[in-house]
Amino acid sequence: MKKRLLILISPLFMVISCQKSAFRESELLAKRDALESAEPSLLLSSVIQKSVYLYNNKGGMGAKNLATTVQYMQGNRSSDDNTFLGFKQPKADLYEYTGVIKLVQAAVADVNRKGLKTHEGVFRIFQSLLWSVATDMYGDVFYTEGLRGQDAILFPKFDEQKDIYPALIQNLKDATQLLTDGKESLDKLSDVMYAGDKSKWIKLANSLRLRLLMRASGKMANAADIAAVAALPLLGDVADNAAIAYIDGDASMASPMGKANLDPSGNFLIYRPCKTLVDTLKALNDERLKVWVAPLEKPWCDKTDSVLLNSGKRTITQKGYTYNYQWEYIDRSNAKIKAVAASIIDSNTIYAGYPAGSYVTVLNSNGSYDFSDTRVNYKTSMFSRLFNENANALLKAVVMQADEVQFLLAEAAVKGLITGSAEAYYKKGVELAWKRWGEVLPASYFTNPAAAFPATGKPQQLAIIGLQKWLGLFMIGTEAYCDYRRTRVPYMETNGLLSTTVNPFPLRYRYPESEFKNNSGNYQAAVAKLDKGDVEFSKIWLLQ
Repeated sequence: MKKRLLILISPLFMVISCQKSAFRESELLAKRDALESAEPSLLLSSVIQKSVYLYNNKGGMGAKNLATTVQYMQGNRSSDDNTFLGFKQPKADLYEYTGVIKLVQAAVADVNRKGLKTHEGVFRIFQSLLWSVATDMYGDVFYTEGLRGQDAILFPKFDEQKDIYPALIQNLKDATQLLTDGKESLDKLSDVMYAGDKSKWIKLANSLRLRLLMRASGKMANAADIAAVAALPLLGDVADNAAIAYIDGDASMASPMGKANLDPSGNFLIYRPCKTLVDTLKALNDERLKVWVAPLEKPWCDKTDSVLLNSGKRTITQKGYTYNYQWEYIDRSNAKIKAVAASIIDSNTIYAGYPAGSYVTVLNSNGSYDFSDTRVNYKTSMFSRLFNENANALLKAVVMQADEVQFLLAEAAVKGLITGSAEAYYKKGVELAWKRWGEVLPASYFTNPAAAFPATGKPQQLAIIGLQKWLGLFMIGTEAYCDYRRTRVPYMETNGLLSTTVNPFPLRYRYPESEFKNNSGNYQAAVAKLDKGDVEFSKIWLLQ
């Protein structure tokens, strides 16, 4: 009896796909799969949710390893990620991506047979999105022959990234055409991203294409393609953002940092905003600081600020959340405080981030001395309690935002790849990035030299664009990581306690261990094309 496609949508499939050897086992079984049919509306909701939640769990707020690498956060207990140690081990995330890609590709085939062009266009968007993450993080991957066990291809060769990127870009172009030509409508309830608005799906396909074209602009002669895409309908406002809501009551669909996944008195305390992030927001006088970061519980003050010491415990309400804090004097006559005085780097402020690259120093970061557990650190800020909610209007599982598009256009304009005002694109990007978090950009924001767009100097202009793009991509770790790796802006590799000799920036994920064991020949052929072998410091094609 033929198996229905509904089987692929079962949560069990996601669990199985996480196992080390499950990929090869699923390939062996796939030959028996004779996919029949499924309701397009069911496929639509399943593809969107599984793709977007996976993308965010592995590369968004659920990806502590990437968030620490780009210095949005640091860990104050499990601190290996602070110094990139997790990149040294083989990474099996590839199979989690290909597990969902298998569903997406089956959905593409199903609606293609039925002539449902609108649905096929949507599914091709997610096909390109997930494959792009796989190749961005690993380099060469089995794009052509992977997931073809039913064709008796059990040991797929690895396609070169230089061939994968043009294919993904063309697939997005095809998606736009399919959406344009498609006659059938999308079910509003099943389309949990855009409620059946086909025009927004077209904008997303074009915008993702722009993202990939700009990412590969240093390797492909694609200036004409970039200019052509820049003239197409793109994500232009927060209402266009490709994002879906988190859902309370189900841990798999709740925010990765929400209570369902992180105990508010336990593991949530391990996730701390990085000093790089906090100091940048303070220098910009940026209101997003209060959206993202909680006040210190016990901020330090110098003797000259002793008036604060007499105020006792204070209460502050910011962005709808109430916090208590109490100032503490840096009393060097106290032996315990004197012992940690050298590590006190933030005083006279109620916001202090964790220094990048903290490892052993998590024990006394910013002079902490009186906590019973490394999770309890009164001298560095926690994230706002917003992030410990399972669902909130401000918390979204994000694929792409309109502000990212504006920053891409600003970069392209500075580089002469498109016409238009780079400054106008830049300012619009900042405005949309604020709006995304429920904030209105003040008219005075750009009078701050730290935010003003330089009148001249391409490096300076690209630097300010990169800085604000990094803020706009807050907690979208995959894109922030890939963008930083490409541009090295804002430069952060020597921030805090990091050293380019002791902690060089990692450039890729290592292939899963089971590729070496079960697909050795093709694995070795792929590794031979890496300049340093299968290590995190090898340059993939995009970086060569």
